[in-house]
Amino acid sequence: MKKTKLFTALAALIIGLGGAFALVTNVVEAHTRTVKIRVDKNGFSPSSIEVEAGHKLNLVFNRADSDNCGSTVVLPKYKIRKALPVGKDVIVSITPTAAGNISFTCGMKMYKGNLVVTD
Repeated sequence: MKKTKLFTALAALIIGLGGAFALVTNVVEAHTRTVKIRVDKNGFSPSSIEVEAGHKLNLVFNRADSDNCGSTVVLPKYKIRKALPVGKDVIVSITPTAAGNISFTCGMKMYKGNLVVTD
């Protein structure tokens, strides 16, 4: 009898917590921001992006052509380095946690961009 009561209590707790996690997940997803960034002979466009701390950010990089040095994007703070094939969208997802600046560059550091994170 005690085992049945314990099992019922644990099941109710798990179900209750599962509902709480679903609620939090929905709130975070509602604040996800996606920014498309073009990479061409002029660098990153836009090169400066204002974002909110604590919210997921999807950066979608698209390299316009091979006549530029933007074959790679690097976000040193997050130890992210991704190849940018011509004409393909490459998604980099991060969640900045504190106000400040987060830089991103091409592999040769010739093209520079900046995320301005606000509270």
